[in-house]
Amino acid sequence: MSEIRRHGTGRHGIGRRHFLYGAAAVAAGVMGNTGCTPDDTRGSGGRDGVPVVAVDAQRRSFTVSPFMTGVNGAKWYDDAYGMWDSEHNRPAPGIVEKIKKAGVGMIRYPGGTSANLFNWRVAVGPQGSRGRQIEGKQGATVDSRFGPDEYMAFIREVGATPQIMAPFAGSAPDEIADWVAYMNAPQGTTWGDLRARNGHPEPYGVRYWEIGNELHGENQRYWMSADDDKAMRQYAFGGTQRQKRQHVGTPTDHRPSAAVSNGQPHQSFTVWYPPVVPKSQTIRVGDTTWREVADLASAGADDPVYTFDPRSGGIRFGDGRHGKIPQQGAKITADYDSGPHAGFVDYYTKMKAVDPSIDVLAIWAPIEAGKLVEGQSFPEFLAEHGHADKYDGMAIHPYTNFPRDLKVTSFPDKRAGHDYQMLGDAAAATMVSDLTAQVRKHGKDDAYIAVSECGALFFGGEREADAYPEYSYAMSHALYMASQWARFADLGVRWTASNDLIGEKPGLSRTLFGGAPSFVATPDAIVREQVSDFFNGGGHVVASEVKDNAEVSTRETPLGSSYEALVTHATVDKDGTLNLLVVNRSPDDDIKSRVEPVGFRHATTVDVSVVAGRTYHDFNNAEHPDAVTIERSRVTAHGTSLTCTFPAHSVTLLRFPPEEAGATSSDEKRTSHA
Repeated sequence: MSEIRRHGTGRHGIGRRHFLYGAAAVAAGVMGNTGCTPDDTRGSGGRDGVPVVAVDAQRRSFTVSPFMTGVNGAKWYDDAYGMWDSEHNRPAPGIVEKIKKAGVGMIRYPGGTSANLFNWRVAVGPQGSRGRQIEGKQGATVDSRFGPDEYMAFIREVGATPQIMAPFAGSAPDEIADWVAYMNAPQGTTWGDLRARNGHPEPYGVRYWEIGNELHGENQRYWMSADDDKAMRQYAFGGTQRQKRQHVGTPTDHRPSAAVSNGQPHQSFTVWYPPVVPKSQTIRVGDTTWREVADLASAGADDPVYTFDPRSGGIRFGDGRHGKIPQQGAKITADYDSGPHAGFVDYYTKMKAVDPSIDVLAIWAPIEAGKLVEGQSFPEFLAEHGHADKYDGMAIHPYTNFPRDLKVTSFPDKRAGHDYQMLGDAAAATMVSDLTAQVRKHGKDDAYIAVSECGALFFGGEREADAYPEYSYAMSHALYMASQWARFADLGVRWTASNDLIGEKPGLSRTLFGGAPSFVATPDAIVREQVSDFFNGGGHVVASEVKDNAEVSTRETPLGSSYEALVTHATVDKDGTLNLLVVNRSPDDDIKSRVEPVGFRHATTVDVSVVAGRTYHDFNNAEHPDAVTIERSRVTAHGTSLTCTFPAHSVTLLRFPPEEAGATSSDEKRTSHA
């Protein structure tokens, strides 16, 4: 069971009864009953143990990014899990307005692990002529109906910014450079003309690209080495790698069943990761090694032979007259040297030559036990080899992985499911901070960090979450994500995408919206709606901190035994409005605090919005789509500061309009920094 503590002091808790009063008061919207009242007292700490939320409106840092509340598209096949109506060639009814309402700033395509072998060329043009391709996790064959053009039509309908994960494992630099040209080149060029013939004459102007998805992970190495250092070198510069006892397949199917002989003549297979170093392959049918020949026509009926194309990795067997037919049911495997393959630097160079205005990000940021892997980092490695200028940024996936980071295989109870997420939030922020420091030290001046996936998850199944099965789409996860946005924005992260946009039909799991056809908005989506204007204000991040913050104590874990109750983030819009985001992660306790905006003279009214369910484990579903909603009110603030009660498990946004355009107190101005 958690409890509230102040830093270095005894227990500090406000209680459930006070929370119920506060929530009702916020909804009432009457000054004095809203939870915020004027307070002219100032000081470095709170009276009677009250935390102080201090905001320095003159201490500016980063430009506010409108892409903080992005999301991973996750799946392109199966009509993007029902988001795309392929029959009518349009977004599915009901999803567009929900995404708009949630203010999703960016959508990643074609996704993560599932898209590591994506082939964009077979996903454009008339639907009837499109090919099938390989899903990158299970190796299954999937459709190409929701291709790059459908994705961009969807993007324009919902008003989001595109971001593309260009696959590395099964592609080549020229192929991805051609994709950049298809998306961005004008008419009068080869790929611009093809796009126009496909019904899209104007360039799409996709700026943000990353190369590969989690290739540092043990289960996503594909052709690369199992040795971490060698694999990082291969990602950077390419190379060749021996594959052993690997199932063969087809160009569209890597499942084990695709490696089994059907006993028919003229069977064809391919190795998984061509090209292949000539004469390096060993092909086995069952346990027997067969022999390569240049031409099956000269082979005898019982000769165990095949022909082989090193460029495509294609294997062809005989017909029983010229070359033996592999017996029905026999499994076919291959040893071979996969390569030579190109590396990230080659992709970067080719893509930037097509369109110098794009940003191309690298993804080699491995994580273990809730922190970045120790040893030489990718930015340091590139700098050592004279290529510090060959990436525009780094993308990281700072997931809270419960088994990896907290060494747990299940939730003991609901409270643990909540607390583990909050503990993971701080660790994720540290990962991002550490990678930021590496890029600043070793990269070029304008290189930056992006988060292209994040969240708190059990990977590989949800049976571990039986005590709190809704954890990934309940209010707890909304608090986790709001904390992530606050911390990442303070670190200057350029964009953030969570995992995932929608789930399989019709369920709710690990997603922003439930599956088709209802597309239920989760508390995560509700909070995004709440903060949409906050991240689209076009101004600057300003300094905020909580003095005498309350702490929530937890079980002992590898990530600690307590976490900060309040997390804050503040901005000043280009119109002069001061915004303060306050996340109270305490599962049970309201937190009374004094809010002190320094260097800012605000108007006499403050707009307040609060998202908080009845409990931290409340969630929305098809039967109760409005269990978690936004409560809005306006309070009067004659003084310079306010005393506010932030309800338990809530996200509160305070918006302070300026006293008048450009008005600030001259004696409170501070030195700004870039």
